[in-house]
This record gives sequence, C-alpha cells and structure tokens, in this order.
Amino acid sequence: MSGEYQMKMFIFMVVMIVLSMPQSGAVETISLEEFLSTVKNNHPFFEQESLSVDISVESQNRYIGDKDWIIESSPFISYENRTGLFNTTYDKLSQLQVNGSLQKRFWQTGGRFSASYSSVYANQEYRTLFSTNPSELFRQQLSLTYSHPLLRNKGGVLDRLEFELAAYAIDFTEIRSVENQEDFILNMGVGFLDWVFLEEQLSINEERLRLAEEQLASTRDKYDAHLIDKVDVLRQEDAQRIAKQNVVLSQSQVSAKQTELAVLAQSPEFSESQPEHDIYSMVSIEEIEQTIGRLSDDSRVLTAFNVLADQLAHKVSGLSNQTRPQLDLNLGTVLIEDDESYGKSFGVDNPSLFVGLQFTYPLGNHASKADIKKSELELLQLNAERKSVFLNLESSIRSIVIQIREMEHVLALNLSQIESAKERTLEEVKVYEQGRGDMTFVIQSQDNEAHARLTYLQNAVGYHKLVLQYRALRDQLLVIE
Repeated sequence: MSGEYQMKMFIFMVVMIVLSMPQSGAVETISLEEFLSTVKNNHPFFEQESLSVDISVESQNRYIGDKDWIIESSPFISYENRTGLFNTTYDKLSQLQVNGSLQKRFWQTGGRFSASYSSVYANQEYRTLFSTNPSELFRQQLSLTYSHPLLRNKGGVLDRLEFELAAYAIDFTEIRSVENQEDFILNMGVGFLDWVFLEEQLSINEERLRLAEEQLASTRDKYDAHLIDKVDVLRQEDAQRIAKQNVVLSQSQVSAKQTELAVLAQSPEFSESQPEHDIYSMVSIEEIEQTIGRLSDDSRVLTAFNVLADQLAHKVSGLSNQTRPQLDLNLGTVLIEDDESYGKSFGVDNPSLFVGLQFTYPLGNHASKADIKKSELELLQLNAERKSVFLNLESSIRSIVIQIREMEHVLALNLSQIESAKERTLEEVKVYEQGRGDMTFVIQSQDNEAHARLTYLQNAVGYHKLVLQYRALRDQLLVIE
C-alpha cells in the first residue's frame, strides 16, 4: 500500500507541475473596446484628421500678420549733371539719402499709425557765385501720422473680421474631424463584428464536422455489423465531406479577416488573437422620445450647423459695419531741419502739425448691400438645411431603434428554433437507432440545427451592428478608449 500511495503522490505532483506551467499555446483574446482603442492610437487616419484642425489654426494665425509692425527703408544715392541745360539753377547735384518708416494697424481701435524718418545730404555746384544757397546741405525730417476711424471700422471691427470668422472655421473643422473619426471607428467596429461572426461560424462548422465524423464512424460500424445498407454510409460520407469543406472555407475567411484587421490596427499580434465579444447579449437602449428630445443639444452634426450659423451672423454684422460712411480723424506732425552742419541739422526749429477729417462714401453702396443680402440668404438656407438634417437624424434613429427592438424578438424566436431543431435531431437519431428511420432524415435534421445556429449568429451580429450605428448617430462611439 505504501508503494502505491507514493506512486499516486508522484503522479499527482507531476500533474500539478504541468498544470502550473505557463501555456505558451494559449490564444490571446481582444475585446471590441481594445480593438477600437488600438486602431485609434495606431492608424494614420486619426493623425490626418487632427492635422486638419492644426491647419485651420494656422490659417487663422496668418491674419494676425495684419497688425504686425511694418518696416520699410529705401536709401539711395543720386547724381545729376545739368551743365548744358538752360532752365536750371545748378550745374551738378549729388545726393545721399537714408530713410525708413514704421507702420502699424491697431485692431482694438481700427487706427493706423505711421512714422517715417529721412536723412539727406546734398552737394550742389551753382552757376553763379551770387547764389545764397549753401553748396552742401544736411536735412533731417521726422513725420508722425495717426488715422482714427469714427464710423466705418470703428473699434477695429473690420480689421478683426476675417480673423474672427476663421475661429468659427476652426470649430467647424474640429467637429467635422471628430465626425470623420467616428465614421471610421464605426467601420472598424463593423469589421470586428464580422470577425466575431466568422470565428463563431467556424466553431459551428467544426461542431457540425465533429458530429458528422462521429455519425460516420457509427454508421460504418453498423454497416460492418450488417445492420444497415451501404447507401447510408455513402450518405454520411457526403455529409462529412460537405461539413469538412465548410470548415476549410470558414478557416480561410477567418484568416483573411484577421490579417485585414491586424494591418488596419497596425498590430501584427491580432493575427494570432481571437475576438472576445458577447455576441448574444442584449443592449439597453433608451426610449426614442428621450433620445429625440436631446438631439438638438447633443448631436455633433447639429452643433456644426450652429457654428456655421453663428459665423454667418457675425459676417453679416461685419458687412453691416462696412456699409457705414468712412469718416477718419487724421492727426500728424512733421519735424524738419536743414543746415550746412550735420550736427546742427538735428535741431527742431521748424515743426508743423495738422488735424483733419477724411470722408468717403460710395453713393448707392450696392456692393456691400449685395454682400449682406447674400449672407442673409445663406443663413436662411443654412437653417433650412439644419432642419433637414435634424429630420434625417430623427428618422434614422427611430428606424434603427425599431429594428433593434424587433431584432430582439427575432433572436428570441431563433433560440426557440434552435431548441426545436435539437429536439428533432435527438428524435431522428433515436428513430434511426431503432431501425425505424432513414439516415437522410438524420443528416437533414443535423443540417437544420446547424443552419438554425448560423441564422441565430447572423441575426445576433446584425443586432450588434445596429447598436454600433445607433451609438454612432448618438455620438457615443468615439468615447471608447
């Protein structure tokens, strides 16, 4: 007894060690959420869409250049020889001029400021010795001007208009980018469910093949015992071959879909994984009226229309300002001095100031009025389009929710059909075993059972695809991380 006990303990320890060892052949599983998160992190489509927003931001930033300081300079040297001309006071003139200017727009006021400075050296040779003008002259000149709008562009409304309109374009681009990403995620989710379907289909076909092989072995034993005819063996062999063909076809479809999704997700390990998804589970969907009631506030697409409407309204406001007369207050001063001495030419002995108004108004102002009317019509068109999109969204959501509800009833019927097919198969096998039935009915019943399971699987996958579409319409699909 002692030796047998030691042997049993040895075998028990060996079994426990083997069971505790890591199973290198274990197949990794991946859920729908993990798959979509991987796609979102790895596929270049999402980088492409995020860059579209960055591009819109930079398109807006270019308008900031309108308020940059502008520096300009144009120094030059000149020489004139008028010795042979009669109508002139000098024979030769040499000049050296260095100048520069600064200009700036002020967006907060709409004002324009400019400052210019020039330093000139002139050397003249006169025809008469009695000229009182110096032969050499240095001149310094500084000019400052500021123009302030009193009506049109008051407060810099028109200066900032394009920049502010571009901000709406950024918001719209961001919404459109997210919508494109969600559509892409929806397609990837559908692809994942197709993968789930193919894996489950393979399992059903493998189970059908196992039953066909067991039935074939039993049929051959009965034929060898002279209990049945040869034709029953041939019928079962045909059923086994068909089942095997279905398994091979399913395996190739699974492999192709795995490879496709692994490439799209940029994750080669997916080709060695299996999808993990409770395809036969039911999903809770809120009441249709509650969904429709929140649609205007929750829908990303409708929010995009709101952004465009706000943009057009802001544009109309800016164009209305453009129809006002242009009345600008202009202020300026000029500080100028010239002298034979370069140092003394920097004195300010001759300042001048000016204040003035400039009025401009096109009679009729047809261009601006036409632009306003056009924008107002575009706003009306946009509102009508938004209502149309709302109706399309409402009809799509109502249709999908109804399909989801009805599909739940269909799936319940599918389960009843599977149970009925199983009972019929058991009865057909029992009758055949008793020698009162035909092998054809057994095979047909087994095929019907497999077909019922496939129908249930197809409807379950279709149900979850509808759920994905519903979540996409409700802007709930892209939140998966």
